[in-house]
Amino acid sequence: MVTHEGTRIITALESAWAAFQRHHPDVPDVVVVTGSGQRGGRKKRRLSWGHHEADKWLDAAAAGRKAELFISGEAIAKGGEMVVETALHEAAHALAAVRGISDTSCAGRWHNRKYAALAEEVGLQPPKRAEKVIGFSEALITPATVARYASVIRKLDAAALARIEAPAEGSEQQSDQEQGEGKEGPRGGKGRAGKRVPVECGCTPPRRMQVTPKFLEGGKVLCGECEEPFQPREMAEDTEPTEAAE
Repeated sequence: MVTHEGTRIITALESAWAAFQRHHPDVPDVVVVTGSGQRGGRKKRRLSWGHHEADKWLDAAAAGRKAELFISGEAIAKGGEMVVETALHEAAHALAAVRGISDTSCAGRWHNRKYAALAEEVGLQPPKRAEKVIGFSEALITPATVARYASVIRKLDAAALARIEAPAEGSEQQSDQEQGEGKEGPRGGKGRAGKRVPVECGCTPPRRMQVTPKFLEGGKVLCGECEEPFQPREMAEDTEPTEAAE
């Protein structure tokens, strides 16, 4: 017997995106796709809740291109609120794309203050301080936004969509997340095998080198000259001096 679970999932996600567009007319149309957000081998998997990629799809009918919005089956498993939070994270990136704003650097990993402002615009609350390596990426849904999209969240929950079981909290899959080259969702990203993050110290001119994100997350790397920590270039521009010195 042929089922229509894929159609139901995409229809529900498209309805949620349309609700965003009613509140934020600048949010562009997208091609919605879904699937597993887990990447990598059996022993070292990484999870992406979602991503936005501008101009990925050729729209023959409109003689133009549309962005891709990916919402993972694992995000769907977390419920309607998680889906809305993930999709709003990507909506902020979509606004950056249509407005010509550079909201990330370091291969899409570092989310700067411009992203934080866009996240607030769509109803998310970015962290008060930039987090190491990912910046202001962890923008979370606010109670006011939950209330605004309450009917959307209820419909997503009531739809009982097919889903993919997310890794348990604290598992190797969950803890070994590193974001990749796309615009990622609020709670994780794709693997960055072989990728390096350019960092610099507080010297004038600064000394620069490239390290893996995992190495940088392991602790501060101090310069032997100025004794200041090496950090991503955008972090040096976006954080307060007292934060860098902590």
